[in-house]
Amino acid sequence: MRNNLFLIMVAALAFVGCAKQDRVNMAYNELARFYNHSTVDWLLIDTLYYRPYNCDWPEEIETQIDSTFPMEYAARYWHRLQNAKTYLHQHTLPLRCGASMESVAQLNRTESALDSVFVRIVSQEYYMRIFGDCYEEIMPVEIDKCFETLNAKRQ
Repeated sequence: MRNNLFLIMVAALAFVGCAKQDRVNMAYNELARFYNHSTVDWLLIDTLYYRPYNCDWPEEIETQIDSTFPMEYAARYWHRLQNAKTYLHQHTLPLRCGASMESVAQLNRTESALDSVFVRIVSQEYYMRIFGDCYEEIMPVEIDKCFETLNAKRQ
């Protein structure tokens, strides 16, 4: 009886460990998905969270918006990128559990890079590929830094 109980406990601990590792692996996959704007499911992101005030960006961001930039596009990009920040934060929570302060700070910087994408977009004249171009200038670099920090702390 005692041996069976011990085996059950070992199996349960192994299962919990595997489940935790699966959540961490899924979080890494979600983070990697944000490396390129074309691999993010923007249709899903756009519909995830209700934001009643689409243009609720801070005043310091408002001062950086180019006067010729179409506000309807600015509002749409703000909504999309704020949803992406929320989604990214929620899906990287397993990486934050037990992570070093440096790793958590880097995850926060990676999320904040989405605000930088918005500022880069709206601080210039609008053109058709502006979202993808600005995203690709900022996010791959931040995702690389994030993976480097997370992997350095895992070893």
